[in-house]
Amino acid sequence: MPSPCSKNRFLLLYGSETGQAQAIAEEINEAAPHQGLAPEMHCLSSTDKKFSIEKEFCVVLVVSTTGEGDPPETAQKFWRRLKKRTLPSDYLEKLNYTLLALGDSNYTNFCDNGKKFDKRLETLGGKRFYPTAYADDAVGLEVVVEPWLEGLWPALNNQLGLGDIDREVKKLKLENHDVEGSAEVTPENLAPGRGGMVPKDGRAPQPGNEKDTGGGTEPVQKPDRNGVLKRDNSDVSSMSQVDEDLASSPDLHENGEIPNKKCLTGSSPPLCNDALTLPLNPPPFLEIVFHEDQKSVTSEPHLQNGHSFPSAASHITVATVTRATRLTSEDAERKTLELELRLSEALDYQPGDSFGVICPNRAEEVNGLLVRLGANEKSDIPLTLKLEEGTRKRRAAVPEFVPPGTTLRQALTHCYNIRNPPKKAFVRVLSEHTADPQEKRRLQELCSKEGAPDYNQYIRRGNLSLIDILNAFPTCLPPVERILEHLTRLLPRPYSVSSSPLCDPQQVCFAFNVLQFPETEIKPAQSGLCSGWLDSITSFLRDNSSDNGQESAELSAEKPKIPVYFRTNTTFRLPEDTTRPVIMIGPGTGVAPFVGFMEHRQLMMRDRPEENDGTYGMMWLFFGCRHQNKDYLYSERINSFMEAGILSKLSVSFSRHTNNNDSDDDHTRYVQDSMRLHKQQLAELVMEKEAVVFVCGDADGMAKDVMAAWTEILCEHTGKTAFEVKVLMATLREEGRYLQDVWT
Repeated sequence: MPSPCSKNRFLLLYGSETGQAQAIAEEINEAAPHQGLAPEMHCLSSTDKKFSIEKEFCVVLVVSTTGEGDPPETAQKFWRRLKKRTLPSDYLEKLNYTLLALGDSNYTNFCDNGKKFDKRLETLGGKRFYPTAYADDAVGLEVVVEPWLEGLWPALNNQLGLGDIDREVKKLKLENHDVEGSAEVTPENLAPGRGGMVPKDGRAPQPGNEKDTGGGTEPVQKPDRNGVLKRDNSDVSSMSQVDEDLASSPDLHENGEIPNKKCLTGSSPPLCNDALTLPLNPPPFLEIVFHEDQKSVTSEPHLQNGHSFPSAASHITVATVTRATRLTSEDAERKTLELELRLSEALDYQPGDSFGVICPNRAEEVNGLLVRLGANEKSDIPLTLKLEEGTRKRRAAVPEFVPPGTTLRQALTHCYNIRNPPKKAFVRVLSEHTADPQEKRRLQELCSKEGAPDYNQYIRRGNLSLIDILNAFPTCLPPVERILEHLTRLLPRPYSVSSSPLCDPQQVCFAFNVLQFPETEIKPAQSGLCSGWLDSITSFLRDNSSDNGQESAELSAEKPKIPVYFRTNTTFRLPEDTTRPVIMIGPGTGVAPFVGFMEHRQLMMRDRPEENDGTYGMMWLFFGCRHQNKDYLYSERINSFMEAGILSKLSVSFSRHTNNNDSDDDHTRYVQDSMRLHKQQLAELVMEKEAVVFVCGDADGMAKDVMAAWTEILCEHTGKTAFEVKVLMATLREEGRYLQDVWT
């Protein structure tokens, strides 16, 4: 750890929910020494233990946003202390800071936590030495992160008074970890803020004028005075036929089509002729020790060594699936299921809460990866992960979520996410273990600064997993240790409760779509990881005979069991004041928590008739689906709530059906259309009767369209401008009167 008095020291802080902010902070931490800087990195949860921000001179923060614009759990303690009203306006007068905020524009409160941090730091006297950036996971964090990081280094040097790097004094010896050995690299051939430049042949520059390629020699390009390797155009004519085909073909991703294998693996102009700016080659740090004389001691690998899960509000309990129901017809475009779970113990939850389902990776995908890595023979031998002796990785640590005594098969099944698209640093590592020069060059292109559009198209938006990339590049064979260093943790999938604990505190119901991804030239057909697993293990609970395409079957064989835990939720719940009107907007499976709301209200009215003198506010449901006879979820239950007077008003929209017999809204296709038909009454409920609005479902389209409809309705009702109504909507969110439970 650098001395607090070191001239080149700065404090690096991160607040992370799922690990992305931490990963970016670690990237900064690894790269900074190569810029002559000395970072001191801490999680924001270490406030007052490892650092005190009011004493700091130069700080870089990387923070994410969770929930309704809230800080991640690891940053909540820091935020509570920072927002104390008793702090003076000059509390942070010594502080110079910059901030990188991570978020997702599919959600209403985009980067809201980062914005609040930024504003509060400035209010307390902190001075921004480099502009705040807002990275959007909806389009790819790297679109903003990479240029922000590139400009961070000169900004830090300027703030710390270091000026330009002294090229004579600060020669940097970087371990290249290439198959051809290490290289002495100076600032001249380092790209600003990144890991280095490689010429178009894909080989890292080495000292000397030429190097042995196994078949003769070739000149090594030297950088110009700006540190850029000039491309050599002498062999442009030697493009492969694949490259020529690509050069003359249209962009296959232009119309949203999934790119084919040729696009992924083939290099085309101008990228194939350019020098490349690569990320740092991460130093290796893990070693696997196999214990061939031992038996596996990990009986519950899914618990991931007891390491806490994000947003956990309860311990993990085992739930038994007691009923499985298909809510959509056989010919519906989507399969929607409802499962009923029996908890092993009563847990404290409310309608609107969500819980995490701990699911495994599919056995065939794990087996395929083990075979592809040549690790199948040792896949069932107990192992221990330990740090490689002499590793150069800063703050290297063994993953806490991998239990000691587990096997490679267990770890890949229960602990590591093997489906997520590899990050660029991971792709760089893969390139270092690729034998074929053309394949190696293409992987370098995909992880380079210049190849960012290709990475976004073919890997990120193509949703390619590690095994997809390995299969596309046959000569790529990385050691298993390198794979485990870069795979991220397998996290539970959240689902919303569709039942009330007043019915049975040990019973939980939830509904979900079984996601299906079609086969492409690059990827095989797949179902959603968790939804496909749940569908598979409960298939025998559903018989094939039912009315109106709705299947239901009671338990008839061994009961499937799934590990679950409840997640934190302090907002998406029915108002404590039961006289307040409730407006529920939930197309598709977004209706599930509202079924729980209505069941809860019905049981409250039955069991507590004296509460509020028996007065309950109206409940109005806006529901939408494609076809009335195929995917009108919970139609019978919803109608029964109407008949019982629990549901005061129902507005239903069918996007592919024009005869809305179950609704007073003629010819509305979407919930926002139905909202506009009732704009006057909705505006009065919100503005005059303090109604609480709940929105649940798709964040990308529906939630934005619903927000736009509310903006339009309230603009017309109040006479305010669109900006003023946005401020009003923000106030409603702050007051807990506009609540969202949305997902992408």
